[in-house]
Amino acid sequence: MAEGPGTILTADDEEFLEELSEYLEVLANSTRLRILRLLERRAMDARSLSIETETSYENTKRHLERLLSAGLVTRRPGLGRETSRGIHPAWEYSPVPGVIQRLQRDLGVLSALPPQVRAEGMREQVSGVRRRIAEEFGSPGRVLVIIGGEWDQKVIPLSSHAIALGRAEDGRTIELPGCVIVAFPPSYRSLTRISRPHALISVINGRCLVEDCGSTGGTYLNGKRIGDRIKVTARDGDQISLSMGEFGVSLLYLSDGDPGQGERSEAR
Repeated sequence: MAEGPGTILTADDEEFLEELSEYLEVLANSTRLRILRLLERRAMDARSLSIETETSYENTKRHLERLLSAGLVTRRPGLGRETSRGIHPAWEYSPVPGVIQRLQRDLGVLSALPPQVRAEGMREQVSGVRRRIAEEFGSPGRVLVIIGGEWDQKVIPLSSHAIALGRAEDGRTIELPGCVIVAFPPSYRSLTRISRPHALISVINGRCLVEDCGSTGGTYLNGKRIGDRIKVTARDGDQISLSMGEFGVSLLYLSDGDPGQGERSEAR
């Protein structure tokens, strides 16, 4: 494709966005989500699923083919429902392990993509699918998704306790009163040691607050450095960085329950 000074997307990007749009279309269908929910309980064959979903057998098979092609379910030989003609072999379908949690995480990551790398209307498409999945399976709550490095894609759930973030120290077990400790492996060497945490993240009155604890490398919200000991509100889709560069860590904050975007406030 021709490129000019304002070109951002390449041909490869456009191919990815096309495939992504097809993937989102698979997830946007309520019958397919219901099939996933049923399969979370137990493996089932197409005929059993068609009865449970009150969908024709042929349409159920088409839905299963779409889920298979998207890598969301697997199948193996099994035995179908008993009929007047006896029991016959049939494909049994099961969800890929952890598929719902993976979908919730991946959709959150996609919703946080900056406008210049999103196709027009994609944010609305992703938001719609996130809502459908939350309605069908429940909300994942507030989580941090690690982006990059040794712990890439690991999910850290947030609770009522503050979370202290820092680098692990060999041979030392650290306890900080009132805090859950998350000690990153030594490969994240730009982080401050956990005994004097790099940063604290807490949920207070429904707000996610990020605080730098005097770290050398700094703590950043969407690329803007947070002042020492100042608590800044993070919202769904915000990126929290502990130090910048190759040996720091980036965290994506995801929450279906946060208020809409607005001015970020600071609290001392």
